[in-house]
Amino acid sequence: MSRYALRLLYGVIVVWGAFTGAFFLLYIVPGDAAGGLTAGADGADVKQLLAEQRELLGLDRPVYVQYWDALTGALHGDFGQSIYQRRPAVEVYFESFPETLKLAFLGLLLAVVLGVTLSVVIELADWKWARELLISLPPVAVSLPPFLIGLVLLQLFAFQLHWIKAVSDPGFAGLLIASVALAVAGGGSISQLLTANLRGALTSPYVETARNWGLSQFDIVVRHALRNAALPVITSLGTTVGVMVGGTVLTETVFSRLGVGRLVVDAVNGRDMPVVLVAVTISAVIFVVVNLVVDALYPLLDKRIRWDG
Repeated sequence: MSRYALRLLYGVIVVWGAFTGAFFLLYIVPGDAAGGLTAGADGADVKQLLAEQRELLGLDRPVYVQYWDALTGALHGDFGQSIYQRRPAVEVYFESFPETLKLAFLGLLLAVVLGVTLSVVIELADWKWARELLISLPPVAVSLPPFLIGLVLLQLFAFQLHWIKAVSDPGFAGLLIASVALAVAGGGSISQLLTANLRGALTSPYVETARNWGLSQFDIVVRHALRNAALPVITSLGTTVGVMVGGTVLTETVFSRLGVGRLVVDAVNGRDMPVVLVAVTISAVIFVVVNLVVDALYPLLDKRIRWDG
């Protein structure tokens, strides 16, 4: 169990590092929230108004004091109030969270379906040219950024086919198209790993035995080889979830969806430190928890691995 205790400690360090990195990166960016609040002011009182706003927001204090107050507040679940909305940052975040959760969950589901289906089709393809063509698809999918895929899908389904609205489509079709843009890179990554594992599994002695029994290639791949080849893929799902969470920012921006991604972009542009910190911290916690759960479930999926190591 010491291995899992170390993983838990590693997770705490990751969350702390994400929080600290977000704080100081936003701090060193030119400008602050006080400048945003006084952007419309003019005249001789601008400097005085800016100084008053900085004092009111606590931005005139030393950076280490601001960081310590933010960190201790976060440890108690209090990230402060959103500078622009004048409400608790946690409340602002969780208002947008359900839409992002739907997008990320559907994107992950589609990524798994696309990745597994493509890998199975590659191994079932009878023609060498078809197999080589299919094998080249996962690296291409991984190299394509979600925002580029999103722009292509938006052009096709919104402006050409008119199946969805170009801005903030509230229907399932809009959610599905955005999820596809998010799932392509994840599906390509899953397919790359699964295809390599399937190649190894199909050269195993138990597969030769299955062939001698007269089983079809479909039964051998799907019923026997896929089960063993999928175990490392399950472990990689933790990283895939992290990619999905990060990809929602760009995807929601492209499709103008009102979720955490849009909230973070607006918060960064406005230097709304509490909202940025709560968004980054919760994303890091989700990433760590998913990896811990996958790591804990792995021995249950593979009996050769024991909890005591």
